[in-house]
Amino acid sequence: MLRKVLIGLGVVAAVVVVLAVVFTGASAFLRGQSRQLLAPTGPSSVGRIELALTDTERVDPFATDGRSREIAVWIWYPTAEQPGTDTAPYLPPAWADAVDEAAGLIRIVDQDRHVVETNSLADAPFVGDPPVVVLLPGLGRAVPDYTALAEDLASRGYAVLGINMTGSSIVGFPDGHVVNATAEGGINPGLLSDVDAWYVDANRVIEVWVEDVAFVTSALAEDPPSIGPLDFSRVAYVGHSLGGAASFERCNQDEACVGAVDLDGTLFSNVRQTGMDAPGLVIRAEQGPSGDFATRAAVDFAHIADAGPVRILTLGGSTHNNFTDDGLLYGPLWGLVGSLGSIDRERAATITRDVVRTFLDQHLRGASPTELDATISGYSELVEQ
Repeated sequence: MLRKVLIGLGVVAAVVVVLAVVFTGASAFLRGQSRQLLAPTGPSSVGRIELALTDTERVDPFATDGRSREIAVWIWYPTAEQPGTDTAPYLPPAWADAVDEAAGLIRIVDQDRHVVETNSLADAPFVGDPPVVVLLPGLGRAVPDYTALAEDLASRGYAVLGINMTGSSIVGFPDGHVVNATAEGGINPGLLSDVDAWYVDANRVIEVWVEDVAFVTSALAEDPPSIGPLDFSRVAYVGHSLGGAASFERCNQDEACVGAVDLDGTLFSNVRQTGMDAPGLVIRAEQGPSGDFATRAAVDFAHIADAGPVRILTLGGSTHNNFTDDGLLYGPLWGLVGSLGSIDRERAATITRDVVRTFLDQHLRGASPTELDATISGYSELVEQ
């Protein structure tokens, strides 16, 4: 009997090993297959430039060597140049290499960023006088993770100014050098059991990000990028996660802000108490934090909705990462481990793009509020608070 059991266990172990080898080989192959992002829905082609700005007046608070604060900026914008075969990379090679290296073995089940095809044309001519939308990533994220959203807005006639938060994620610069995330650039994970302390530390990071945004917009207004000047007299802010919280906070400080969008970002800063002066839109994931964090977030969102012109929606079947490009890229295990929700991944991206765009159309272009109402009511997955 013992011999039969051992033989059976050996067979099971052999099968598991074979399956693991087959899965690993298949996944290594599939992650390296070219993957095209969702096509933009607007009439314009999309251009993209990358630049670096250095705030010589500020020591980088997320670094430990006394360096000045250096920020990598991407701009997506409408162009008249016709789409061709040579599109801008999803991530420049050195940056994509750094992401792979940081992922370690887990990269086997994650998309190879070297082979993702964008819809952006590098350094294409700038056309028109598009309104400016500032795009802020979540903690541990960078603006390339929101390329599908940025390209769609640019195709609809917006200049999307994406600001990468150095020290809070892996960030690549136009000259090829890469800066990794630092402990100072994140929230101390040891504070997860202390909600009050977590909020204080998150607000510390947001304050730096808000300074980054103010510096970038001021610098580019004074010294326009190579494509031409941008109009910062009226701007909107869009952010995901901690970037969503920073978008609301910066909007409240910027007299030129006409509206802000928070994509599933818990509010940690002053704005949760003061409320918003400008119109705001929050799109929350259906599956979010629990316990004391959820209770605190619910109170803050209810307060901000009561205190000013803020609308709060929940996207059914979604989780936090459905507001990034993750659902559009290869990642066979992310749904199984709860990283992505039950909603169809492309539909989540479509809904997010439509709602964000119609909100911006209303507040940057003067479109009728009924257009946003119609967009929201057109998706059964959206529930308004």
